[in-house]
Amino acid sequence: MFRKVLFPTDFSEGAYKAAKRFESVNEMLVGEVVLLHVIDEGTLEELMNGYSLLYKNGEIELEEIKEKLREKAMEKLLAEVDDVKRTFNAGKVTPVVRFGEPWEEIVRVAEEEDVSLIILPSHGKMGFSHELFGSTTMRVLKKTFRPVLIIKTRCRCGGGRR
Repeated sequence: MFRKVLFPTDFSEGAYKAAKRFESVNEMLVGEVVLLHVIDEGTLEELMNGYSLLYKNGEIELEEIKEKLREKAMEKLLAEVDDVKRTFNAGKVTPVVRFGEPWEEIVRVAEEEDVSLIILPSHGKMGFSHELFGSTTMRVLKKTFRPVLIIKTRCRCGGGRR
């Protein structure tokens, strides 16, 4: 039994496929899943800088935008709770939204939540997509002391796609 699993999601097809592949091979119970979405603060700041001439008070408006993004991300996570609970055969799912550099927040949440396993897709969108494994995945692997399960999301298994 996994006591507590961290499953970061960028809401991509890669994250969805990783969860489904885990479901297909996992026969153990999971006590709790921490379902994490990280809003990339660097990307948000770049976007705001591009539109800075449109805003009168950038700091206040940035905080309003961040709050709306947090609310939307939490809505999406909450909509996934029942499916994640079933997929991971988990007793509890805790949705978490953070701002920051995705790999840093994944490592930070893994430590704060004292997880027994981090599950990452090999590919996702932007935050998880590169040649072999995404840069986020590679950085998490290098920086965490927690066990990490990387689930290959782009493969041919038995002649067909999974």
